[in-house]
Amino acid sequence: MASSAYLDVRNAIADEGSDARVEVNQRALIDKILARYASAGAVYRELLQNSNDADATTAEILITTSASSEGGKEVVSQVIYRNNGLPFRTQDWARLRKIAEGNPDASKVGAFGVGAYTMFSICEEPLVVSGKKGEEEAMAFFWKGDSLWTKTGKAPDGIINMSATLNH
Repeated sequence: MASSAYLDVRNAIADEGSDARVEVNQRALIDKILARYASAGAVYRELLQNSNDADATTAEILITTSASSEGGKEVVSQVIYRNNGLPFRTQDWARLRKIAEGNPDASKVGAFGVGAYTMFSICEEPLVVSGKKGEEEAMAFFWKGDSLWTKTGKAPDGIINMSATLNH
């Protein structure tokens, strides 16, 4: 049972206090999520699991390298992951914008709502494309300070489904 002093304070601020939203440094939160994944290749495991959940029968990872400006050593300049699974539905796009809000169907894509964010382990601003051929939609993630934003729209013609891309 709550003490009288506790209830007095709660009641006083409930009547005359002001509300303030708790803020989250999304960049730091994503870094903490990534720290929970033990392996450097966790992003690929997560994307493969999502492909399986989307009933994909094939998945491919395309890695492009280019010469580094520092000594000519080859570095990864682009990673594209794609599969032939079911296209995203409206609710899938909405969930992708919400960290830790898992899929109500725990047997399907995004059961916990954090796996897709492993894309940030290989790139700063991931891009996702999904949809029926000729109707592909795209979502680009980008940063404004420490706040993560998305921009969505129709993908250009000829762009096929991809779950993550990295460009340096």
